[in-house]
Amino acid sequence: MNRWKARWRSVLLAFMLMISLVPQIQAQTTQEEELSQLLQAYVQQLNANPNSEGMSVGYEVYSLDEEKTLASYHSDKTFVPASVFKLLVTAAAVSKWSKDMTIPTKVFTTGNLSNAGVLNGDIILKGYGDPTLTVEKLDTLAKSLADKGIQKVNGNIIVDESYFDGQRLGEDWMWDDEPYSYSTQTSALSVSENTVEVTVHPGKKIGESPTVTIDPAPDYVTVVNKAKTVEGNKVSLTIDRTLGKNEIAVSGTIGQNYSATGYTLTRTIHDPAPFTGTVFRDLLIKQGIPFKNKSAVEKGTVDDDARLAAAVESPKLDDILTEMVKESDNFYAEMLTKLLGAKESGVGSTAAGTEVIHRFLVNNLGLEDGFMQKDGSGLTRLDHISPHAYIQLLNSMFDGPERDRFISFLPIAGKDGTLKNRMKGTAAEGNVKAKTGSMSGVNSLAGYVTAKNGQTIAFSILLNGIYKSSYATNLQNQIAIALAQYPNLPKPPASTPESQSFPLAKDFDPILDDPVFKGIIKGAVIYSTKKQEVLYARSPQSLLTPGASVKLLTTASALDNLGQNYRFKTELYTNGTITNGILNGDIIVKGYGDPTLASDNKRQVLGGPTIEGIAQDLKNAGIHLVKGNIIVDSQFFTDDVYAPGWTWDNESEPFQPQITALSVNHGTVRLQYEPGKIGKNINVTMEPGVNEIKIVNTAITGEANSKNMLAIKRIRGENTIEISGTLPAGTEKGYKDVSIEAPHLYTGYVLKNKLKEAGVNVSPHSQVLSEAKPAGAKLVNTYESTTLAEIVNYMNRHNDNFTAEMIIRSLGAMINGNGTFDDGIDTVQRMMNAVISTPFDMMDGSGWTKYTQISAAQVASLLAAETQKPTFPVFYDSLANAGEDGSLKTGLGNISSPQLTGILENREDIPGLSGYIKTKDGDLLAFSLLLNGYSQTESKQLVKHFAQKLVDLTQ
Repeated sequence: MNRWKARWRSVLLAFMLMISLVPQIQAQTTQEEELSQLLQAYVQQLNANPNSEGMSVGYEVYSLDEEKTLASYHSDKTFVPASVFKLLVTAAAVSKWSKDMTIPTKVFTTGNLSNAGVLNGDIILKGYGDPTLTVEKLDTLAKSLADKGIQKVNGNIIVDESYFDGQRLGEDWMWDDEPYSYSTQTSALSVSENTVEVTVHPGKKIGESPTVTIDPAPDYVTVVNKAKTVEGNKVSLTIDRTLGKNEIAVSGTIGQNYSATGYTLTRTIHDPAPFTGTVFRDLLIKQGIPFKNKSAVEKGTVDDDARLAAAVESPKLDDILTEMVKESDNFYAEMLTKLLGAKESGVGSTAAGTEVIHRFLVNNLGLEDGFMQKDGSGLTRLDHISPHAYIQLLNSMFDGPERDRFISFLPIAGKDGTLKNRMKGTAAEGNVKAKTGSMSGVNSLAGYVTAKNGQTIAFSILLNGIYKSSYATNLQNQIAIALAQYPNLPKPPASTPESQSFPLAKDFDPILDDPVFKGIIKGAVIYSTKKQEVLYARSPQSLLTPGASVKLLTTASALDNLGQNYRFKTELYTNGTITNGILNGDIIVKGYGDPTLASDNKRQVLGGPTIEGIAQDLKNAGIHLVKGNIIVDSQFFTDDVYAPGWTWDNESEPFQPQITALSVNHGTVRLQYEPGKIGKNINVTMEPGVNEIKIVNTAITGEANSKNMLAIKRIRGENTIEISGTLPAGTEKGYKDVSIEAPHLYTGYVLKNKLKEAGVNVSPHSQVLSEAKPAGAKLVNTYESTTLAEIVNYMNRHNDNFTAEMIIRSLGAMINGNGTFDDGIDTVQRMMNAVISTPFDMMDGSGWTKYTQISAAQVASLLAAETQKPTFPVFYDSLANAGEDGSLKTGLGNISSPQLTGILENREDIPGLSGYIKTKDGDLLAFSLLLNGYSQTESKQLVKHFAQKLVDLTQ
């Protein structure tokens, strides 16, 4: 391996020297040519640094006075834009609404008010989408009701959020962002941007729990306080909100002598309208208006007979837009997007709002229809747009009637907003007005600059694949400062670009250069393991979101560290005595990350152990009654069940299950469904059936020719599955696997039922508890999976996320002593360090997260290195054959070749293909094609064309 490592590094070094992102710069004379040379030199400088070479860069610079492009680079590629996307919302809002527009919040009453001041009815608080509503404004409404003589309320507070829909978060937003204020939930009735302040004060004595206070509406959240007071004046606290709940979890330590003001953080709440109603209720009580039922805050709508009692208004629209753009407020952007839908199309949803924006941009401003918008703030990574589209937007707004309004919202370099501390003391200070955008791996800047010659220049700079953000902001600053100095440009940094052609360029360049895929950012490498030569490369070092190709890394590390014959285990214990067949104690099942554990033979995978078999073993041991509990021990892994960057709206889908060390049926329950009688509920059965999983079935059987509108979703944070919509009569029986909450507990529920089916009674007082195995427990049996070789074969051929994550966390536990995602990924990083020298980010084991960034060259390097390992036959055999089996059977359509093996990501927004192909002359080519961005033509077609050309090499 040392000899191979040295040889491969020398190949990579030669390979990197051959590659350039831009052609040789020739001596040029015009001002715009000098500018183009300068900006390209900045990009070359960026790509010469190992810490920044993986960035994908796109920019366009346009003179609004001369009406011509001064410089551009990859300006038609579509990038994830982050918060610079707020310019789309801003442009639509200023063009459709007046600067003085305000947004109301109203309060109504029902029933009658007695002479004694008792309201025998309800108070209804209705929101219309004001993102700025404050506690002070609600207090104004409370005082108005007190001024009307209301002294007591016998009814309830009804909160009406019907002006918007019920979707709280943007599509594909990350679950791990949720507690933080930049990812707050939306509702037509929202106060304090749907956040609370959590303040922690140290206890009076060392060892005591600190005091935790919540403001506002302390009754709306539950506090789980596991923190401790310690000596000193330091603080080390974690303050989180439990997923899908209004529960604030506080842990860590705070010094006894910490600041008298306490330690304060802002956290989001779940379900905004009742929160707003609770705040309002508390303010009414403070005004001397008690409620007969103090906790009575309910959702509803304004009745026809309700009377308007009072109203407050938001600040003027332009004040809202100024705050949104200058401070990059995501909540404002999402609320205004829904408001555009509500006011302009009658539907207060994000989808309706983005449709309004899209029509305006395309029909009114003339933007090319080559961008994708899924939210208003840019927080989702489904958003994609090109630098050229931003120039079209900036140009049209500059020429339009709302030019001054639009520009007034933009942060000013060195002066205010998100640019306050950037470009100070340079020519750009005060002359650059632009919107920023940044999140992990993404950085953007777009706006206007007043050049030294008085011209106004529009520019947009979008960067993805960022490993260290400082390099991205530095490039943006360099470009903006140069534009402010234009035409007096600084001397370009030294650069020596070289062009390089590859043997297969004539075959693959036409495919990757096809104009229908112009928006796609492409990274590709084809490497001959026989010749040790790069046969083709396109942006090989660009860090891209790789999708399922990550499973190659997980597979390789597992084979290296655990060995192809490794078997996962599950242990069965009892605790207590067995007398006359009665277990006076507990049954304990301890999991060690076996991905093949199933409930029964019907769900069995690779011949793995089953809960049905475990129950039968207990019966065979002579047990016919269990008086204790069923304890499930999943502590081989830590408590976190989702990898960073997984999305909230896929939590009930089988491809995004919770990951615990003890999990049955891939962490899912199977719901079988079929039509019933027309107009009646559909028929639903659950396998395996357990009482702890609740089914709410409101789905109706429709007419035979009606549209199938069946929807099956699990409520977040619960094991309640809602089945809704319609299923046409005559539809064949089908099923859906639904990921469940707390899979380790679910495993215990299944065992409890399987024991009963096996004839082993369980006391009605027995519970399923998540605890550590008691020290004195007696081992009954150890159950083993099939070999790792067979498991990775199944994982790769079926593109199975669950198995990949169980493996990566098992690697963490077995190799590093901690069953975390990070510790498992650490084994991959160490393995990759043996074959590459450039950095990358990996955040899960399956490739489902969009936080992972890796290059085609790095994937190809791994594939080449694997050919030298003794486990290569297992690694190679685990990959699907094109068009014949696994994920490639349908993914590559009519392409069929056992010589082409690889992984195809089934997720539409992250297509790609990485693997091997055997050529007719006996060469084994390692290849990787990674694609990011948006194309109106499905980008999987590009994958198919690439794969077909590879297959042609074998003929």
